[in-house]
Amino acid sequence: MKSMLIRTIFLSLFVTAIVGGMFLHGARTSERGTEVIFLDVGQGDAILIRQGRNQILIDGGRSGKTLLTAVSRHIPFWDRTIEVVIATHPDADHIGGLPALIRNYRVGTFVSTAVASESETYRYLQQSIGEYPPARRLTSRRGMAFSFPGGGRLETLFPEDGEHVAGESNETSIVTRFSFGGTDFLLAGDLPREESFIPDVPASEILKLSHHGSKYSSSEAFLARVRPEEAVVSVGENSYGHPAPEALGRARKAGAAIRRTDESGDIVYRCLTETDRCVFVGH
Repeated sequence: MKSMLIRTIFLSLFVTAIVGGMFLHGARTSERGTEVIFLDVGQGDAILIRQGRNQILIDGGRSGKTLLTAVSRHIPFWDRTIEVVIATHPDADHIGGLPALIRNYRVGTFVSTAVASESETYRYLQQSIGEYPPARRLTSRRGMAFSFPGGGRLETLFPEDGEHVAGESNETSIVTRFSFGGTDFLLAGDLPREESFIPDVPASEILKLSHHGSKYSSSEAFLARVRPEEAVVSVGENSYGHPAPEALGRARKAGAAIRRTDESGDIVYRCLTETDRCVFVGH
């Protein structure tokens, strides 16, 4: 009886210490404000938006090992929950890392379109979701939004209705816009000919060039509507010619500074208060 009591007291103290550590971590990360991080996952997309212990992950690159390593640079090991995961479309360089994430973290909400793929990568993702189901699954639609408790809102701009999208995979890609205070981040997935799919696209200070800076993305007409001050390219070694000189040239001509994950690694923007602009702080 005495030994059981001692074990109970020790366990209570241990749990208290762990909870205390979580609280202190929450306080420290809150001081850092909100961060929008374009993770360096090679030739692929993965964008982490974090505020304290709340996170949204958009896409997961091609490799599970690479994604988990990248995520661990910004989420402490004791935080094993990611509140929202969004798969913009079922291409391997956007969803390949998500099965490993789902098997290693609890996912609150998983968002995708209804578009399927015949690839082994897509089948493995569906298998992983079945074995480690998120708390809820949602089909993306225009106007769907997620808000952070300390300010900041991620809204879906495209597709209009993720249940009824049709076309080539990139043409079904989810496009979102994260707004915090006076800064907007337009996250264009792999959507080609963006101006034809989102004719009413709002201006945004930070633009993630769609499709890794493909020559067919980010036209002059689209850039004239978005008016970005900075353009981020999520890219790695590839045989596609990404980012294309034409796309980079158009972005520069529009007045945007270029940042690339293959040159800079993780690209981090920090938003301290809703009255300040989000600023690039390095890697």
